Amino acid sequence: MKLLNTLVLFLLLIISWPSASSGHDSVWPGDKLKALFPQAESFEQKNLYVSDEQRKNIEDALGGKLLEEDLQPSIYFALTRSRSDAPLKKAAAIMFIDAYGKGGKIEMGVVVSGKGDLEKVLIFENSEAGSLRQTTFLEQFAGKKADAPFKTGGNITFPAGEEKAAQAIASGAKRGLLIINEMFKRK
Repeated sequence: MKLLNTLVLFLLLIISWPSASSGHDSVWPGDKLKALFPQAESFEQKNLYVSDEQRKNIEDALGGKLLEEDLQPSIYFALTRSRSDAPLKKAAAIMFIDAYGKGGKIEMGVVVSGKGDLEKVLIFENSEAGSLRQTTFLEQFAGKKADAPFKTGGNITFPAGEEKAAQAIASGAKRGLLIINEMFKRK
């Protein structure tokens, strides 16, 4: 009986053990990665764990708490060549992150340059207004640094009536930027 109980406990642990990958990467996100960094020849995935010290650093910079799902990020490196016979090199880091607006979950992708600046933000699965996926809104994030404010009504303009969702997107973009920078010590 003791052996049976041990076996059942072991199986329950295996079934309930948290996976290293999030829902974002249960299927290779090739099309989304290409949309975020079209000039990449290929992509490399790194599954990471945020240490307690890294979490504290990120949360201090963020001014808030990280979501549990952010503690095991998958970061993708966009690989490019300077010429056809050159070796592949890492051109940018990409992360998929969730924000929560008035319509629920907003899946977004953030691209961070080798210098640690936000390069691009795209919105994928969501139930928010289409105006939040427009280039005029999303291009505001390009070039932002981790220490910049990401505040709607301040340095982020937003479509009329969409302040809550716009702030969720801005906060998600900053969270992704801070996580990537902390994980790779880009400041």
